[in-house]
Amino acid sequence: MKLAADLTVLFQELPFAARFSAAQAAGFAGVSLASPYDGPVQDLRDRLVLSGLMFAAMQAPPPNYTGAPPGFAATPGGEERFQRDFKRMLRYAEVLKPGAIEILTGPEGDTGTLLRNLRWAVAEAPRRVFTLAPRPGGSFLQSYDQLAELLAEVDADNLGLCLDTATAVALGDAPAAVAERFGADLRHVALASAPDRAEPGLDGVDVAGFLNQLAAAGYKGWVSADYTPKLTTAAGLGWMPPAPVAAPRKRKKPGG
Repeated sequence: MKLAADLTVLFQELPFAARFSAAQAAGFAGVSLASPYDGPVQDLRDRLVLSGLMFAAMQAPPPNYTGAPPGFAATPGGEERFQRDFKRMLRYAEVLKPGAIEILTGPEGDTGTLLRNLRWAVAEAPRRVFTLAPRPGGSFLQSYDQLAELLAEVDADNLGLCLDTATAVALGDAPAAVAERFGADLRHVALASAPDRAEPGLDGVDVAGFLNQLAAAGYKGWVSADYTPKLTTAAGLGWMPPAPVAAPRKRKKPGG
């Protein structure tokens, strides 16, 4: 299982530059950042390389610094803006090579606009993997039924589901059931507990069982720890599976 630390919320007790090595030391193989747009992208890439980490996930489009709501893929009349900012996002993605990019729909809109933007996006960047996730309370996309209809309409291999366990629980769904329902459409997983996005498992979800289910089903994507620790990050890592123990090396027989 490929585990990533979302540095947007984890290791906040450390300076940003120190969070990468801390994530690697804690046993993560990668990191994710919701918004990696604040500094030179090559600096971020250099930090990944120096710490031996991969980049798991990010969100698109880049944030709007004028105060407008984040995301506008479903906003009528916003297609030109969506395409312009999408291309700006791709410049970052080409350097960081994320495992998945979540497309934010915005708080309001219509299905026709969203479908047009999604079809354009997956065709514009066929080598990138994109996801959608329901975000109750602040997104046009409010349910897994709605998401399933969109995936069926677009019907693209590089568009799938981002399964956020806290969101699933908030919607009344078991994360294991959502993973089973979407099967081959699952592209990224985010771990947190409902309702306050604290350490995974505090809401009753069997984290170990869920991760074992993903592995048994052949899931190859990233699992991002995307939660706000109640204390420090290091103090709340008890949910992580133990690191595999290497088999002892056989000693050669004398003269062998």
